[in-house]
Amino acid sequence: MSVQTIQISEPAKKNGAKLMATGAVGAAMGAGARYVIPTKAEMGSLLDKNAVDSFVSSASAQARSADRSILKYAGVGGAIALLLGALSKVFPKHEDKNIEYSKYGALLDAPDYAVEVMWYGE
Repeated sequence: MSVQTIQISEPAKKNGAKLMATGAVGAAMGAGARYVIPTKAEMGSLLDKNAVDSFVSSASAQARSADRSILKYAGVGGAIALLLGALSKVFPKHEDKNIEYSKYGALLDAPDYAVEVMWYGE
């Protein structure tokens, strides 16, 4: 098998599309976070025992997001998503490929070679 046949048979990696998808999801989550992240006044009232709990109401969520820029929160969310994506590429998860097989596990994985597995198993 030559190098050219390997290049033809294996699809090219589309890093740009994955990068844009990661950034778009992060931007959408950041834009949604402006409704959820409490303000300083709400943080103080969350710690107060006598305060009325109105954090979940739709009116408070709308008021909370009215003074916040959607572009700023979307940009921060996209940047965080891209940073986490880059970190996952730099530090990949290493899996242990050395798995001990029993005879039964080997028979399940390769039923065509059952005779060889049983005969030369140990």
